[in-house]
Amino acid sequence: MTQEVENVFGEYIKASRLKAGYTQKQLGLLCGYDESAAERVVQYWEADKREVPLARVRALAKALKIPLESLIP
Repeated sequence: MTQEVENVFGEYIKASRLKAGYTQKQLGLLCGYDESAAERVVQYWEADKREVPLARVRALAKALKIPLESLIP
């Protein structure tokens, strides 16, 4: 993935999270992370420091109420 595409992806996650009204921690919890990691993981996604694991993509799409396909580059 190019840096430009990655930046767009992180921004998309952030915009979708804000539209849904979730904090980073709330979204992380909805994606199945525990209290100690939830906020940090979403921060990494939004800053494009880490990719969303395939095992969490479906939970992320469901939590944000967006099509699964929109998260698959």
